Amino acid sequence: MRKMSWLCIIVLAVAFSAGIATGGQKNVTVSTITYSLSDDCLLDKIYGSLYGKCIGLALAQPVEGLPRSEIEKKARAADAYPVTYYFPANFDARHHRKFLIDKLDGAPPNDDTTLMMASLLTLRDKGVDINSRDITESWLKYVRSGCTAEGIGLANLKKGIWPPESGIVDNPYRQWIGAQMKAEIWGLIAPASPKVAAKYAEQDAMVTHVRNGIYGAQYIAAAVSIAMTENDPRSIVQKSLRVIPAHSEYARCIKDVLACYDDGKTWQQAWQVLDDRYAYNDDGTRNGTFVEEKYNTGKGLFKWGNWRWVHVVPNGGVCAIGILYGKGDFSKSVCIATMCGYDADCNAGSVGGVIGAMVGESNIPEKWKKPIHDDFAPGLEALPKTVKLSELAKEIAGYAKQVRALQKRKADK
Repeated sequence: MRKMSWLCIIVLAVAFSAGIATGGQKNVTVSTITYSLSDDCLLDKIYGSLYGKCIGLALAQPVEGLPRSEIEKKARAADAYPVTYYFPANFDARHHRKFLIDKLDGAPPNDDTTLMMASLLTLRDKGVDINSRDITESWLKYVRSGCTAEGIGLANLKKGIWPPESGIVDNPYRQWIGAQMKAEIWGLIAPASPKVAAKYAEQDAMVTHVRNGIYGAQYIAAAVSIAMTENDPRSIVQKSLRVIPAHSEYARCIKDVLACYDDGKTWQQAWQVLDDRYAYNDDGTRNGTFVEEKYNTGKGLFKWGNWRWVHVVPNGGVCAIGILYGKGDFSKSVCIATMCGYDADCNAGSVGGVIGAMVGESNIPEKWKKPIHDDFAPGLEALPKTVKLSELAKEIAGYAKQVRALQKRKADK
């Protein structure tokens, strides 16, 4: 892809009029999307977001689920702390050796990107005027399995339970990270239009999640949308809050991270505030209280022990930490998100997707791209075993233009 520069000047004026969509309606959010973004610049930013997501996922996969202290311990043992690059061959990666630098060859399959490709197939099959029912049909057609909320949501769909009930029934994981981790595509098809991006993300997320689980997806989609035309990381973090309820726990968490940043705290200090206030214990409790008391059964799904690192709220806070404290530097941003822990691959992937959209593929350091070399394994039977990120970027750029035209038609009615 042709190299771009910051001479890609962006002027935008975006007018929003919010709407509500349900499973039986088309997405009726109406926005007049007006921005000056050349075709080459648009493509560079979409390509950068895709590359950034794949880089972040590959970087942090070896430490997925590890506590921050354990990440530091293992990385120091491999002479790789602070983290500045993919983990070296001598890193204790458990079962994730294919993500170490000596083994990394293209972007391996990951459920984050696999499910995001299901969203892309929805756009390919249905066009850009879609709702949760369209996304549901794609899940039933293309998605074979899922973890936690995604697995239960898929099982509900197969029973004929449709959104939003599919994300609620028998689903204790419905406020986990599964919708947030795949939301970047909605921001990419709605540049400079965070409310439109958030509405798409909501329609997607309600298939498997509720409340904070949906807000996380909306937040990341909005952050990518804003990053397409915004060069200030703090502004991205702040403005993205506008698309979710101000009183929500997710919003409070992001605001606390912003306060830490503005007060001059280090990223480690911000993480500690985040962990103290918003992280759960492995059994789903915080300060002795279950996140949802009706699940206080002492048996079944809650013995899995992943509450601490997979709930969406603290992971959303980590994304904000990575974006803020990276200060626009791609390498620092994804590495800080990785060192924070929790669901590290998801967070580094989301941060990479946001900052990649901000700087564009042409400004991501070559050292990060070389092991990926544009190759991406989507992990869906309906797609080739390996596809080119550059080709996906071209396809998504086409959808972005269609969304812009669709919103103009709706606004003109």
